Amino acid sequence: MFLLVCLACVQHYKYPLVMSNANITSQDITKTHRRILMELQQLRYFLAVVEEKNITRAARILRISQPALSRQLQRLEDELNGVLFDRTPSGIILTENGYYLAERAREMVTLADKIVTNLTTEETLHGDLYIGGGETTSMLSVIRAFHEMHQQHPEVTIRIHSGNGQDILDKLDKGILDFGLVIEPFDVKEYHHLQLATADRWGILTRRDHPLGQQTTVDAADLRNAPLIISEQTKDQQQFAEKTGLDFNASRIVGTYNLLFNASLLVKEGLGHALCLDHIINTTGSELIFVPLLPNVTSNTFLIWKKEAVLSRPAKKLLEWLRHSQNETAL
Repeated sequence: MFLLVCLACVQHYKYPLVMSNANITSQDITKTHRRILMELQQLRYFLAVVEEKNITRAARILRISQPALSRQLQRLEDELNGVLFDRTPSGIILTENGYYLAERAREMVTLADKIVTNLTTEETLHGDLYIGGGETTSMLSVIRAFHEMHQQHPEVTIRIHSGNGQDILDKLDKGILDFGLVIEPFDVKEYHHLQLATADRWGILTRRDHPLGQQTTVDAADLRNAPLIISEQTKDQQQFAEKTGLDFNASRIVGTYNLLFNASLLVKEGLGHALCLDHIINTTGSELIFVPLLPNVTSNTFLIWKKEAVLSRPAKKLLEWLRHSQNETAL
C-alpha cells in the first residue's frame, strides 16, 4: 500500500519522497506510510466540505464530530500555509487557494483509489476502467466492447469522463484516465493508439426555419458570411480548414464551444450555426437540424493510452475486446 499511495501523491504534494534503497528501513516505511494515509484522509475530509459547502453537514456524512473536522481543516491550512475557506454564517466559500487544492485533491484521491483497486490481486477480474472522451458516436464502439466484456466480468465498472481534447490529454498524462478518445485532427504519434472503425461526419447544426436548414448540404461558399460557432479544438487547425475549405480567419466567428449541448442553445436562439459532428445532438422533433458539409468531411477517432503506462488488468481486457470487435467490423 505504501508504494501505491506514494505514486498517487508524489507528483503534487509538498513532501515528495526521495529515498535510496540503502536508506529505507521498515521504520521509515511505516512512518511515511502512516503520514501519507493521514494526508490523503485530510484531503478526503477537505473534499467532503467542498461538496457540502458546510462543515457541520460534512462532519455528519463523514461520521466524525464537527470540532474534529474543523481541527483537521485547520491543520491542513497550517501545513499549506494558506487559507482555503472563508467562513460565513451561511457556510464556507472557497478561496483561490481552496479552488486550486480542490481540483488537485480530486485528482490525487481518484488516482490513489484507482491504483489500489486495480492492483488488488484476486482471481476474479475486477476494478475500475477510466475512459475520457469528447462528443463522438465512436464512444459507442467502446461502450459495446465494454458491455460484452462486462457480461463475463461483471465486477468491472466503467467511469466515463466527458471533456474537450486538452482536458482528456491532461488527465491521461497524469494517470487519472486509462484511455482517451480523441478525434482528428490530432497527432497520435506520442501515444499508443487504436483507430476505431467508425468515422464522424462534419456539418452544421442550424435552425430548421433558417434557409441553410432547408438545404440537404452546405459548402464553404454557403458559410462564407454566415455567423459560425466552432469548437475550440478545430479553430486553430489548418488541416481541418483545408479539408472543409473554410477560412476561419475570414469567417464570422460569433462563439466557440467545448461541448456541443450549450452551443446548441446558442443555435436555438438564432445566434449562429454550430460547426459540429453528426449524431451528437438528437434533433428529432426539434427546431434544430444537422446539415452535412459538401464535399463530405469525416474525422477518424482514436483510442489512445500512454506509451509508458502499465495498463491494469481490466484495461488490458477491454483492449482485447475492442480489438476483436474492430477486426470483426472490418471483415
